[in-house]
Amino acid sequence: MRTTCLLIALAAVAWTLCGCETPPGPFVPKPTSAKIVYCNDYTGHQAGAKPWIDGGTCCCTPSDELLAQYQRDGFCQGETLDQLIARYQAKGIKLAGPGHRHCSGLCEASPHVVLGGSCMAPPTPCTGYYDRIVTGQVPPKTPADKK
Repeated sequence: MRTTCLLIALAAVAWTLCGCETPPGPFVPKPTSAKIVYCNDYTGHQAGAKPWIDGGTCCCTPSDELLAQYQRDGFCQGETLDQLIARYQAKGIKLAGPGHRHCSGLCEASPHVVLGGSCMAPPTPCTGYYDRIVTGQVPPKTPADKK
C-alpha cells in the first residue's frame, strides 16, 4: 500500500511538472498598417475612390450618402441611387443587404468581386479573407487553377 501511494504521488508530481502545456499568452491583434486598396462598409469609404462598377476600388454598399460623396468626387453625375444599384444588378453583382450579409465569401455569388466573383458583401474583419480583399493582395494563380 505504501509503495502504491508513493508511486501515485510521484506520478502526480511528474504529471504536474511535465504533463501540462503552457497556456498561450494574451491575444494581441496584428497591426493595421496595411494599406486599404479596396474600401468597403467596414473600412469606410476612401475619399476619391471610384465605384467598383465603374472600374474603381470602392466596394462600399451604395447609399444616399455614398452617392452624394461619389458625385462630389465627380463620379455618377446625374445618377440616382436606384440607377446605381440597377447597374450593379445588371452585371449580376450581389450587393450587401437583407438576406446577404456576413457571408464571408461563402454565398452563391462568391467569391468577392475583388477576387473575380459577384459578391459585394463586405468581408468579415480580422480574417485572412478580409485582408486579401481590402489590401488587394491576391495570391497568384497556379497553372492548375488556369485549367
